[in-house]
Amino acid sequence: MDNKVTPKMNKGQVLLVVVAGIASYLDAAILVSCGVALPLWTKYFEFSPLISGSINTALTLAVAIGAVSGGALSDKFGRVAIFNFDILVVAIGTALVAFTNNIPLLFVGLALAGWGSGADLPTSLAVISERMDKANYGKAITSTQLYWTAGIILSQFIGFLTAGMSGIMPVKYLFGFIALMAFINWGIRIFSKSFRDIENNLADDVQTAEGTEQIAEAKPKLGELLKQKTILVPLVLLTLFYLFWNLPANSFGMFLNYFLVIVDNQAAATATIVAIIGNVLGFVATLIFMRIADTKYRYHIMFAGLAMGIAAMFIAGLSAAYWFIFSVCYIVYMFGYIWIGEPIYKVWTQSFYPVNARASMTGFSLGIVRALTAAFALITPTLMAISPALFLWILFGCVIIYGIFAIAIVKMIPRYHIHDNALEKLHAAKAAKK
Repeated sequence: MDNKVTPKMNKGQVLLVVVAGIASYLDAAILVSCGVALPLWTKYFEFSPLISGSINTALTLAVAIGAVSGGALSDKFGRVAIFNFDILVVAIGTALVAFTNNIPLLFVGLALAGWGSGADLPTSLAVISERMDKANYGKAITSTQLYWTAGIILSQFIGFLTAGMSGIMPVKYLFGFIALMAFINWGIRIFSKSFRDIENNLADDVQTAEGTEQIAEAKPKLGELLKQKTILVPLVLLTLFYLFWNLPANSFGMFLNYFLVIVDNQAAATATIVAIIGNVLGFVATLIFMRIADTKYRYHIMFAGLAMGIAAMFIAGLSAAYWFIFSVCYIVYMFGYIWIGEPIYKVWTQSFYPVNARASMTGFSLGIVRALTAAFALITPTLMAISPALFLWILFGCVIIYGIFAIAIVKMIPRYHIHDNALEKLHAAKAAKK
């Protein structure tokens, strides 16, 4: 690939990525586990369709509120302090969900779990990025996507293993395991001396080496940041890019089983197999992206992912009535969408903003996207009922739109003099050929 060998992350950086990456695992695991548990809660508590439909929306909104407030709080009171607090909120919330038979406590638990996971995501990304040298930015941030995909796969697998249990017993395993992971992670963050040393010292080492100490110490207000064109324009473009990428991603994540079982009249086992294949390939795609995230090939693979997404959704729109063709298109989409989606969004959010504003800006962006995604989720079953083809053509339109925003962002990077290791290597390689 590149002639210059990228230095490897040291042990402290690796441990930091592992511990902080659990935030992405928890985010995905909570959302997927809620989807698996929803029909079980509906039968056990005899929920009306309105109450059942409100659960996923309420959880997603709690995540959105957590992202906005958690990011702002971490930049105001310290990223490490909020980083160590929000994981405890997740642990308490998921434990409540796992072991309660009480409807009000169920909603309280989901609200706590949603807020905590929402707050932990932008905070953990900021904690990682300010402790990572620029040569390993892409690899470190992208690696959190592995945990996100693992959260989906493992939750689906636990749901599959416990499907034969009676009542809401599977919920206790699904959310009990998440609570256990969150409590262990909290214990490491709080009681591990070596990890506390990494939290306290690694950022200073990186900032001293790269000359960003004064920037990191300043604490600007959100209003002041939004007045700066160099921050506002990237924020708007990144938020719109992530929104239109997230609409298909969230729709497939929450409603793939519904689409195949209710709309296409396939067995639930068939839907589960299709979902697992797609997510396993997504995991593989993330591993590939990790290897080249900090090289000149990052944007080559990004546009390859865009081409795969356009082709897959176009064919799916034409073949909405044929479940097998749709399933193949879904699997192709799940492999390519990783290369032009959340991993590169995370890299961009940690590159485009100053150290002292990353959590606030990322949380603000995530919060808006999650709130609008929750609103779209409310009408998704209705769109499927009206016309499966219409639903898929809407998703095709989303792919075209987020592709346009991705191109605009790549062109914006040199115009705003934003450091992008991969793009700089690509330009250097092109210049060397001349």
